[in-house]
Amino acid sequence: MTNPDDESTPRPAGPTGAGEPTTPPPASDVPASTGAPTPPPAAPGPGFPAAPPPPPAYPAGAGAGAPAGAPVAAPTAPPRTVNIAFWLFVAGAVLSVISGIITIATIGNQRADFIDAVRNSNNTGSANPQSIADAVIAGATVWAVVTLIFWAVAFVLFAFFMRRGANWARIVLTVLTVLSLLNIINGFGTGALQVIATIIGTILIWLRPSSEYFAAVKASKAPRA
Repeated sequence: MTNPDDESTPRPAGPTGAGEPTTPPPASDVPASTGAPTPPPAAPGPGFPAAPPPPPAYPAGAGAGAPAGAPVAAPTAPPRTVNIAFWLFVAGAVLSVISGIITIATIGNQRADFIDAVRNSNNTGSANPQSIADAVIAGATVWAVVTLIFWAVAFVLFAFFMRRGANWARIVLTVLTVLSLLNIINGFGTGALQVIATIIGTILIWLRPSSEYFAAVKASKAPRA
């Protein structure tokens, strides 16, 4: 005879039974959503401020206070007229050196003529004609050396800046060309060649292609070689 209170007696499983809990129904048996609207996400609390808006997009190359237009690009190379003028001014400097050397050599060879000219002069007084001639030769030699160095350095230096697009160097070379007209009678024709070379160079740097080149360099604010 079986005892109903015996623990070894099996008991039926069920919701009212005292045994182990029943297995949950499968996912397909879970009732569907009731269709209630999903509540919106909660706003950030007072301890978490909202992220700031993204900064405005600026065009490439434009910064704070920068102009709207892009800068004008500098010319990559000077025109042919500027290059030819550059070498003409360099040739004028070389001819100036040659003219100075010829002038110094001829002054020394004219010492005897200077002495005779001083002796034939009536304004020498008791001065030694040779001393006067030597002083004149020394002064002429120093002047020739100074002139030689000045013209050689000036033409090469300002021609270099002119080729880079400096308009002020073009103006200086024009003034130097006018002043070099004084050397046209020096150097037994070499001075005349120097003047001709610099005049042609000056004309070339004022032609339209050259003027456009100087204007473009000035607009770009960046002189280039």
